[in-house]
Order: sequence, then structure tokens, then C-alpha cells
Amino acid sequence: MAGERIPEIYCWKIKIDRLTVHLASTKKGAIRVGFALNGWSDSILFFRRRFPNADLIEDHRMNQPLVEAIEAVLSNKPAEKSLPLDFSCTPFQWSVLKAIATIPFGETKTYGEVASMIGKPGGARAVGQVMGKNPLPLIFP
Repeated sequence: MAGERIPEIYCWKIKIDRLTVHLASTKKGAIRVGFALNGWSDSILFFRRRFPNADLIEDHRMNQPLVEAIEAVLSNKPAEKSLPLDFSCTPFQWSVLKAIATIPFGETKTYGEVASMIGKPGGARAVGQVMGKNPLPLIFP
């Protein structure tokens, strides 16, 4: 919105072989996770297109809760359930993400099963669209 101050976004990265996991958080919590294979080693450049007007700052400390959650997932352990978040979504999108978060670690569900979990049988395509725009894919797999 015009005149609205864009918050500072703190960026960090975790490198695993050829994969780089880019992390972004605000003072309130995790806002985005992105992936790059064989490139985009600079997390500020990686997030510049997503947040063109934000003040992007490389900062491990401000991403520490997200770093710990991602490292847990990458080690085949569940992510911390109390990870602070800072992104907006519709009530439907939030219901999908909350349902996904209840699936036990290591289990899978189809989009149709998730749609049924939230009381929207037949809503598999809508669930798929939510998951396609998922800002934190390793946290809400």
C-alpha cells in the first residue's frame, strides 16, 4: 500500500552439497523458504525479486528459529511446532496449512485427503493451489 513501510527482512542460507536453502524472516517470524540448485548462493539476491522494496539484511541470528526447524527437517526430524510465522493468507489457505501440519512426520496424504480433513471434499485442486504457493514448503510439506 502507498506510504506503508516495508519491514526489514532478514535473509540466510543453508548449503547442502549443490542445494542452497534460502531463508527469510522478519522480527515477527518466518516468512519464506526458497531453493536453488547449483547457484543463487547470495540469499539477498535470491529474495530481491520476491521483496523488491524491502530492506534485505543478511542475518543468521534473526533466522535462528527457522534455521533450526529446517535443519531438523533435513535431518529427518519433525520441525518445531512453535515456529513463529509472519505471512498472511486466506482462512482457507490457513486451514490447509494447519491440516498439513497435523500429518504425522513421515506420513503422506493426497490433496483429496487433505481437502476431506478440512471439510471440503472435492477440494483437491484448491488444496493443490495452496500447496503450490506454500511460503514455507519444508515446514508445511
